[in-house]
Amino acid sequence: MTVFLMTGTLWSTMSEEVMKTLKDHDKQLDAIAHAVVDHTERLDRIEENMVTKKDHQEVMNALDKIIKLSEKKDQELTFIGNRVRRVEDDVKQIKPLVGLAT
Repeated sequence: MTVFLMTGTLWSTMSEEVMKTLKDHDKQLDAIAHAVVDHTERLDRIEENMVTKKDHQEVMNALDKIIKLSEKKDQELTFIGNRVRRVEDDVKQIKPLVGLAT
């Protein structure tokens, strides 16, 4: 084992360098800690506002129901339109028979 003896000046200089390095490391760790806290807060906000697969599926199911209702209404309107045309045709044929002008 080798033992080095240091004079007071050399020891003082090394001690100051070590302390400076430790202070620099403290600053770096502090910056990292602030970045972690900031990112954690941002992730929390994202998580609160994020749509989950379950949420997405609920929206898709609701849209499917709305589309089915819309398709059903379109079919009903088509049938009603056809029925109205037939009734109008019948009225046109009946008017002359009952003496109404066409």
